[in-house]
Amino acid sequence: MGSPWVELVRLNEVLFYGRPAEDVLSMFGLSDDLQGLQGCKVLDCPGGPSSFTAMLAAAGIDAVACDPLYALSDAQLRLKHAAAQVLLRPIAKNSDPADWLDQKHAHQRSAFEIFLADRGACPQRYLAEALPCLPFPSSHFDLVLSGHLMFSYAPVEEGGLMVSDGLDLDWHHAALIELCRVSRFEVRIYPAHTSYALIAERHHYAKWLLNHLPLGWNGEFTTPHYFQGMIGCTDGLRLWRGGG
Repeated sequence: MGSPWVELVRLNEVLFYGRPAEDVLSMFGLSDDLQGLQGCKVLDCPGGPSSFTAMLAAAGIDAVACDPLYALSDAQLRLKHAAAQVLLRPIAKNSDPADWLDQKHAHQRSAFEIFLADRGACPQRYLAEALPCLPFPSSHFDLVLSGHLMFSYAPVEEGGLMVSDGLDLDWHHAALIELCRVSRFEVRIYPAHTSYALIAERHHYAKWLLNHLPLGWNGEFTTPHYFQGMIGCTDGLRLWRGGG
């Protein structure tokens, strides 16, 4: 394995880089059998080109995904997805095992095709919307998930990947308030760690946000069983309303 402090990729925009449904379940600490989600209304924001929403819908779960890039055509999204895989190639040089990212990319290409097919069949499940302003009533969903946006796309100097126009603390605070607003019960966010090196640390934005939650909300760091090529503290966040 390469030096753990080698710099990772640096980005100028949010990538359209989704994950297979199984990865989404792992990173949010959800059960593979989906029993805990039966009867729930679920929001994935941003959804990206993931097969997660399609899988939930196939299991009879009411699921919606939001992503501003859903405004693009299928052909445009194919270009965005392919470009994301190229930009993330440097990570493979420092990963253990060395072929880890190649395996991931193969699974993600399959997930991307599932996403496109489901979006074509049921476009109402895929809305071109973005944080920190969502078009839903308060408490509209039972569970709200947000993966690989918050903290990841903070400015480089704040532990994120963005070299320009990174998502600052004010944006993160507004996004978290909005995620909590549209959830009746629970919000899960992943990752909640830094992305500037292969050794991850809890992101200081995440620590601050846990101390500034909306009234009536509680939160904690969680450690999912999910490998994305980094070591160290690869925590996420779990937030819940009330004392549950």
